[in-house]
Amino acid sequence: MDLIIFLLALSILVLVHEFGHYLFAIKTGVKVEEFGLGLPPRMIGKKIGGTIFSLNWLPIGGFCKLYGEDAEGKGKNAFNNKSPWQKLLVVLGGVLMNLVLAIMVFSIVYSIVGVPKETEKVKILEIADKSPAQAIGLQIDDWIKEINGESIKSSEQLIEVAGKYKGSKTGVLVNREGEDLEFEIEIRENPPEGEGAMGVSISTMEMQKIRWYEFYKGISYGFKEAYYWGKIIGGGVIKMIGDLFVGKTPKDVSGPIGMYEATTAIKKNQGILAVIHFFGVVSVNLAVVNILPFPALDGGRILFVIYEMISRKKAKQSLEVMINNIGMWVLLTLILMITFGDLKRLFFK
Repeated sequence: MDLIIFLLALSILVLVHEFGHYLFAIKTGVKVEEFGLGLPPRMIGKKIGGTIFSLNWLPIGGFCKLYGEDAEGKGKNAFNNKSPWQKLLVVLGGVLMNLVLAIMVFSIVYSIVGVPKETEKVKILEIADKSPAQAIGLQIDDWIKEINGESIKSSEQLIEVAGKYKGSKTGVLVNREGEDLEFEIEIRENPPEGEGAMGVSISTMEMQKIRWYEFYKGISYGFKEAYYWGKIIGGGVIKMIGDLFVGKTPKDVSGPIGMYEATTAIKKNQGILAVIHFFGVVSVNLAVVNILPFPALDGGRILFVIYEMISRKKAKQSLEVMINNIGMWVLLTLILMITFGDLKRLFFK
């Protein structure tokens, strides 16, 4: 069941991306030769209005084949005969639709679970393994009220107060489901990388339910969430590319197998709404990655459009096809390497 959910969600993300190309192609008068669900070889297909709508054997993603995209096309309905602005719209269509999907997903999730509201309660969201917090029995959703008698009302205040007692033990007062509990905790002086001195992840945000007529609040947070993840993912991609240039191997990069693992873990621990939210993040990720100026990606095609805008002449079609084909082989090689890394991590933990 988890595999079906994963394949369905991934296919929807890719299909939405390809539908963006399809929609803008139709709007700009470009002939769409085939719009496929899944990847070839073809299982069945039906021609409607000049476009073959097909169902293919490989059940992942889809594609949108434009007339005149990878070869010389004749007539006004060929992609390569359109103006640079029309080409730009068609190429950007997939990225735009992935962003629209992400905003819709985030908006729906926030409308159901509520919108974040700032409070003066510092709650524990996660507890690191073998951390001081885990050792004394602190739990997720505990509200940290005091440290050594000092009231805690913000994340910054918790970090500041805890910093006073690094390397020693001190009292901590938490509220758990309405009951105050006292513990003695060791504040680590040199915690492991990525962990705090107590070994907890904290937040002062709580989810506030919204009424049906306040749906605009969910939509507002949908836009904010898409922007947040776009900034995070964009920064991560830039850092990864920078590391590659200086010979560093990127860490925490996963392929389809890693995504499947994440999906099953999220579904098990947080439920289906969290899975839906996760694929909203993946949709933003697809948009960011596809806009990169790399051959075979939408960003690489945009470079050729920009060249045409500046030089007022088309790039040689055979050259563009060759560069995009090379880019595609490089991308496939990277995907295979990442998948191999996922398998190695999975079987040789």
